[in-house]
Amino acid sequence: MLKQFGKPSSALLMQKHSFFEDNALHVEKQREIAKLYTAQSLRKHCKNCAQELHVEADFIKDSIPYKICKTCTHLNGAHEDTQEFCEKVYQQDDSSYAQNYSSGTVEDYEYRTASIYFPKAEFLFTCLKRENLNPHKLSYFDYGAGSGYFVAALVKLGLANVTGSDVSVAQVNLANRMFSSARLTCHSIDDGHKGLEETKAEVVSMIGVLEHLQTPREALAKINANPNIKYVFLSVPTFSLSVYIEMLDDNIFHRQLHGGHTHLYTEKSIDYLCKEFELEIVGRWWFGTDMVDLYRQIYVKLEQKHVSETIKNDFKNRLSKFLDQSQLELDKVGESSEVHIVLRKKNA
Repeated sequence: MLKQFGKPSSALLMQKHSFFEDNALHVEKQREIAKLYTAQSLRKHCKNCAQELHVEADFIKDSIPYKICKTCTHLNGAHEDTQEFCEKVYQQDDSSYAQNYSSGTVEDYEYRTASIYFPKAEFLFTCLKRENLNPHKLSYFDYGAGSGYFVAALVKLGLANVTGSDVSVAQVNLANRMFSSARLTCHSIDDGHKGLEETKAEVVSMIGVLEHLQTPREALAKINANPNIKYVFLSVPTFSLSVYIEMLDDNIFHRQLHGGHTHLYTEKSIDYLCKEFELEIVGRWWFGTDMVDLYRQIYVKLEQKHVSETIKNDFKNRLSKFLDQSQLELDKVGESSEVHIVLRKKNA
């Protein structure tokens, strides 16, 4: 199995500057989604393993109760991702949601593709090569493709047979404007993952998607049943230090566990899924933003205390000396806020 750790934070800091400077705006949106989420029915079964959850909450964060599954250790929000919730977050507020995942200009789009998504494409490419495959002879389908960044990264890598789909009309339209010919299509949020069922692609990717799906287990079952699919590339958020940092203050934007992230994966809950759906891990890349979240937490608190620019700059300079090094240590022990996994289907 290919193991990889760490990634520089510079591109993330540049592109997520709003999280530092517009904290109040993000918290306001966070509260709106929390209010909608807590109005939904209670979740009785684990989002990951479908086993019954215990009644009492393990903690409450910004009005939302959370429970750790005693079977697979998955972290579950106490309410369901109902049809109403998913449609409101991903479709009715389409343009607003898309703003979090889109770039304003062609130059911005290309920079985001190169700095954030091209390393992901390279990791997948390397894993496939290590499987003694020629990546150029395979076809790729990016499910939940958003604004098409990962599709663009695969194309930039020289791969030709690459397509994707997403529920967001705004994001699909943006993506297709960036390609010489349309590569993305729209699918319905309640179509039962028809795209996964019908794709002819050998490689399916879901980059930051599984945690947003109303029925992730059904999606994996469709992948498992489709004989065309041989490999799956996932990126999922994890229950990490970032969550504990968020527990400290509800008035600082919660990036990791909020909004569409109503549940989070653990190494054990991922292994549980792999065993159940007959998937073998052939590549795992741990990297996260836990230290950036800590940096942001302190920076926003300093702003709220109206410290001088001298103090804020001094803090930035001190943190920059060890930000990536300290995150790398978390990554090396699998304690980071995100993990990328390349999976081979055992029944392929």
